[in-house]
Amino acid sequence: MDSQLEHNKNLVRRYYEINMHDSTGIEEVVSDGFVDHHFPPSLPPGPEGVKQFFGNVLGAVFSDMSIVHDEIIAEGNMVITKFALHARHTAEFAGIPAKNNAVVCPAFSMFRIENGKLVEAWEIADLLGLFEQMKA
Repeated sequence: MDSQLEHNKNLVRRYYEINMHDSTGIEEVVSDGFVDHHFPPSLPPGPEGVKQFFGNVLGAVFSDMSIVHDEIIAEGNMVITKFALHARHTAEFAGIPAKNNAVVCPAFSMFRIENGKLVEAWEIADLLGLFEQMKA
């Protein structure tokens, strides 16, 4: 197995591992200009935007968050992961009151890597399924 491809996969694993906690060390994983195209456009690029998304967006609605990767594929400077966010819905979101219920949101993310850091990301998530679970 190509060691660079394994390194790239581990970089993506580390990105999620850091963000499921307190985002300490995210600067080592994402570039200063990192852009995640599924983040709200009001968030800044780079580590600060990542911290705000996982802390103030997801973290404001969910607790006990974890990521379970089903598959991670690397090719060149790109990594794709099929994963699920597991969490507890603990605050009102989009008019849906918190019921403290467990939710699972399957998703796919694709990352582009340059100079050993994540520089760009895209994500497709089952938000309809997530909202249905939050209302249940």
